[in-house]
Amino acid sequence: MYGFYKYVLNKERDKWGVILMKSIGIVRRLDELGRIVLPKELRNTMNIKGGVPLEIHVEKDLIIITKYDEILRKSGIVRNADELGRVVLPKELRKMLKLQTNIPLEFFIDEQRIILKKFYSDKTCMITGVIDDKNFIFENGKFVLSKDGANILIQELQKYVAQ
Repeated sequence: MYGFYKYVLNKERDKWGVILMKSIGIVRRLDELGRIVLPKELRNTMNIKGGVPLEIHVEKDLIIITKYDEILRKSGIVRNADELGRVVLPKELRKMLKLQTNIPLEFFIDEQRIILKKFYSDKTCMITGVIDDKNFIFENGKFVLSKDGANILIQELQKYVAQ
């Protein structure tokens, strides 16, 4: 699934100052160690192998990842991708953007940049945080539950009613 996302970036813009970034249709979760796995197709396309240094910086609410250029030496944070394509997002960056463990991040590409943005879905379970097309939607989208979330809610309600 390909989509477009409009966002103003500090680079060449159209007459409205907006640039289109192409979503690659992949959402990955941040693990408990603050790592995100770069999709294999993306690593192959951008020639990112294990041990390759990547520069990480923030623009607005976006995380921008580029190959580190020793000549330019920008002011971003440099991290190496491991053999599985995992990159650790620095703790201070995660705190600044309020990124918690298991938060879904969507991948965008813009020339030679990988852009990560918090993924918001209208199908995210309000209890477990699970995003699934099989989630139950109530009250015209105001309340969303996964099967596990529904079971947890039922147990909690039973405890509450029994008091």
